[in-house]
Amino acid sequence: MSIATIEARPISNNARYVLQGNGKTYKLDEKAFDAAMKAAMAVSDSNRTIGTGEAAQILGVSRKTVQRMLDANAIPYRRNGQGGNRMMLENDVIAYAKRMRSDRRSALDDMRDQAENMGLYDPANNR
Repeated sequence: MSIATIEARPISNNARYVLQGNGKTYKLDEKAFDAAMKAAMAVSDSNRTIGTGEAAQILGVSRKTVQRMLDANAIPYRRNGQGGNRMMLENDVIAYAKRMRSDRRSALDDMRDQAENMGLYDPANNR
């Protein structure tokens, strides 16, 4: 999935506007508009931003759980506008998922080693 290109054009009197995902518009001067367009063009698939719903699908958790992760600063995010939707880089979400899998694997290995040391785990019967 990639980001669609949106045509930017003057609305009236050569004024430039940015339309937010929730329909809110912001008038920009030429310098701010050019900076916004350059930033938008610099975004590639590797820097694709996603919302909490898509992050939840990637992580296999609920949107509410993703919101809790963001509140705990487990994954970096930014808001669209003041109090808008929380957006994350897809790469950050994928990296978090990999760290969680690695941490989980390490914890399971530690538990198995402890159980084996206590005589509660027989590797020959658990293949």
